[in-house]
Amino acid sequence: MSINTKFLLRSFCKFVFISGSGNFYYDQKIYKETFFYKMYGVVSYSIYITMILLENCAAIFGKFPEVEKNSAVMFAAIHNIVLAKMFLLLYHKNSIRKLNYEMATAMENIEEEYVMREQYRKVKFGITFYVASVYLSLVAYGVESLRKVITEGVPFYTVVTVYPSFNDISMLATLMRAFFYITWLYMMLPMMAADCMPIIHLITMAYKFMTLCHRFEAISEAFKREVKISKTHAISVLKIKFLEGIVIHQKLLMLTEEIQRVFGIIMSLQVCESSAVAVLLLLRLALSPHQDLTNAFMTYTFVCSLFILLALNLWNAGELTYQASLLSNAMFYCDWYMCDVNKDSKNIRTLVLIGCAQAQKPLILKAFGVQDLSYATFVSVARMTYSIFAVFYQRRH
Repeated sequence: MSINTKFLLRSFCKFVFISGSGNFYYDQKIYKETFFYKMYGVVSYSIYITMILLENCAAIFGKFPEVEKNSAVMFAAIHNIVLAKMFLLLYHKNSIRKLNYEMATAMENIEEEYVMREQYRKVKFGITFYVASVYLSLVAYGVESLRKVITEGVPFYTVVTVYPSFNDISMLATLMRAFFYITWLYMMLPMMAADCMPIIHLITMAYKFMTLCHRFEAISEAFKREVKISKTHAISVLKIKFLEGIVIHQKLLMLTEEIQRVFGIIMSLQVCESSAVAVLLLLRLALSPHQDLTNAFMTYTFVCSLFILLALNLWNAGELTYQASLLSNAMFYCDWYMCDVNKDSKNIRTLVLIGCAQAQKPLILKAFGVQDLSYATFVSVARMTYSIFAVFYQRRH
C-alpha cells in the first residue's frame, strides 16, 4: 500500500482505537466499536477518573511528607489537564471523523510519493521520540521509588493518592500503589492519543500546502511546454489549472480553521501544561539542596518529554504558517505574465490577483485565541523557563 495521507490517518486512528478512545477514522467498518470494546473504554476511563479523583483528594486533604505532598499537587494538576484533553477528544469525535475524511480526500489525486514519504517519516520519528521520552520518564519514576523502598524503607510511591495513607504498609496498600502505577502507565496511551492527534493534523496540513506549491510549479512547467505548441490552448489550460489551485487553497484554509476549532483548546492546554510543569520541575531542581543520580534523571527526563511535546506543537504550527506563506510566490511565478494582453490574459491576471491576495494573509494558529503557535513562541517559552530556573538557582547559592 502506498504511503499517503489516508494511510497516515488510518494508521494513527488504529493506535487511538487500541488505546480505548474509540474509532476516529471516518470508515466505521475498519475499527468497529463493539459492545465489549465500549465496555473496555468505560472501565478504563472509570479507573482513570477514580485515580485522578484520589490524587486531587491527596493534594487537598492528604497528610504526606513534603516530597510526596509536592508530587501529589503537581500530578493532580497535570492529570486534571490530561483528563480534560482526553474528554475534549471524545467530545469532538464526530467532528474529527469528518475532518479526517476531508483531509484524506483533499488533494488525493495530486499527492506526490516523495512528499508523502517525508511526511510519514516526520510523523513517525516525532511521535516515536515523544512516546519514548514519556515512558522513559515514567520508568525513571518507578526506579526512583523502588530505590527509596530498598535504601530508605519508605512505601513505594509514584502516583500519590489519598488512599492508601503514607504510613500504611499492609499488603493491600502495596498492591494498590502498584496498581495505580500500572494504571498510570496505561493511561499514557489515551493521553498521548489526545496529545498527538492535533500534531499529526498540523504536519499533514503543512505538507498539503507544500504539495499545493509544487502544483503551481508544475502548472508553470506545463505552460512552458504547451505554449510552444499552441499558445491559445496553453493559456486556456493555465487558466483552468490556476482556478483549480485557488479552489484547493480555499479548501485548505477551511480545513485549517476546522483544526483550530476542534483542536484549539487541546493545543492551548498542551502549551500551558508543558511550560508550567517544566517551570515547577526545574524549580524543584534549583531549590533542592541535594539530588541523587536517579532523582535528577527522573526530573530531567520528565522535563525533556514536556519540552518535546511543546516543540512538536509549536514547531509544526510554525511550519504550517511558513509553508502557507510560500504559496503566494508559487502562484505569482506560474508564468501568467507571459500571456499577451488580451481578454483571456486579463481574466488570468484577475485570478492571480485574487489568489495571491488571499495567500498573503498570514495563516497563524493561536492558543486561547491570543498567543501565536509558532517558532518564536517556543523560543520565548524556553527562555522564560530557563530564566525562572536561573533566578532561583542563583538565589539558592
